[in-house]
Amino acid sequence: MRFFVCLGFLLAASAASAQTYNTTVNRTTNTVTTTGNGYTATTARTSTSSNSTTYTTTVTKTGGYQPMGSGGYNPMGH
Repeated sequence: MRFFVCLGFLLAASAASAQTYNTTVNRTTNTVTTTGNGYTATTARTSTSSNSTTYTTTVTKTGGYQPMGSGGYNPMGH
């Protein structure tokens, strides 16, 4: 679990521009969630055996593409 906590912090620290990221560690559900820049990445422990542990990472895009911004298209003079 420490590896994924470090991974979340490295992901947030390696952003090229000044973006805001939020990393949440949930020890009850064994998940690490990082959100920011329109994406959410969640890593969860899916199975554990005597000699291995499997993790699954899911990345989802939040919000939609808005080429004109959140206000939409507003021509001048109208």
